[in-house]
Amino acid sequence: MQKKIIDAKSIKGNILVILPKFIGDAINCSPAIELLKSLYPQKQIFVIARPHLVPIFERDKSLVIISDNRFSSTQPTSLLGFASTLKKKDIELAFIMRNSLSEALLCFFAKIKFRIGYAQNGRSPFLTHSPKLNKNHHYIFRYCFLVNHAHGNLLHKIPNTKINIKKSTFIDTDINTLNIGLYFGGNNKKSRHYPNDLATAAIKKIAENNTNIHFILIGDPSERKDSELLIEELNNPKIKISNLVGETSIGEMLDIIGSLNLLVTIDSGPMHIAAAAGIPFVAIVGLGTSPWSTVAPKQKNYIPLVANGYQLDEKDIIRDITPDDISSAVSKLI
Repeated sequence: MQKKIIDAKSIKGNILVILPKFIGDAINCSPAIELLKSLYPQKQIFVIARPHLVPIFERDKSLVIISDNRFSSTQPTSLLGFASTLKKKDIELAFIMRNSLSEALLCFFAKIKFRIGYAQNGRSPFLTHSPKLNKNHHYIFRYCFLVNHAHGNLLHKIPNTKINIKKSTFIDTDINTLNIGLYFGGNNKKSRHYPNDLATAAIKKIAENNTNIHFILIGDPSERKDSELLIEELNNPKIKISNLVGETSIGEMLDIIGSLNLLVTIDSGPMHIAAAAGIPFVAIVGLGTSPWSTVAPKQKNYIPLVANGYQLDEKDIIRDITPDDISSAVSKLI
């Protein structure tokens, strides 16, 4: 429950944003951060990000990024130890974008005066502003709503998602080459993974309809084996394809996506990176971790292919999207 509308002019200390742990969710917080910049142009905004997300957000020099070392792979910090670090930052106002109890406790023990987050997971006693979560709201709306609601609904429009991109050294600069990124996921993505037999057929279809294409496979190290099997099944030396799965840092992957002509991707982090970078993309949407209506990018330069078949096996739902569907969507975008 909201106890007091926050007057931006009365805030003397710094501002804090705690990001969710997944790439797409974190990027979808960027509009809420832009709202805070507009409300507090003279204030320092700190952003707590999981270590793997730091390279994405540290490019914005208007923010101070704090690595959440509670999740460090080498020397993890305790919750109380991290709270003690935050106490030294003169933070008066915190927006908790992740709906966990631990984040509310962190801000409570850091003695931050105003602590804003949704009433989830029994954490309301540790928050000063805890509106009820409407799960029908889009994720971007949810994050922006926390900022707007706490300030008495002063704002009226959601900004675009935003990330900073550099030109990638992995991308061919030949103007006659179409660089098409591919992210089909791996078995780690479960029902979101686009199966290799369909993926290879889609690549062949796209290559048949367009010349001078350089396909670039992206993904994390856990998906390397799946990507190698895909290339083995593709078995076509005439198709130019580079396998960068597990070979790049997250910053390099960011720049690869931002330097593409087009991305073909499942519903996952790379999709949201492309949306924020303004890169056209085809979204292959099977059974996601959230309803598509709540995660669909708020952009116009993409074509979503949403499975709507009759399969009872969850892993087969995405098979409703055919290679012809993907090839046709690619042709429309390029």
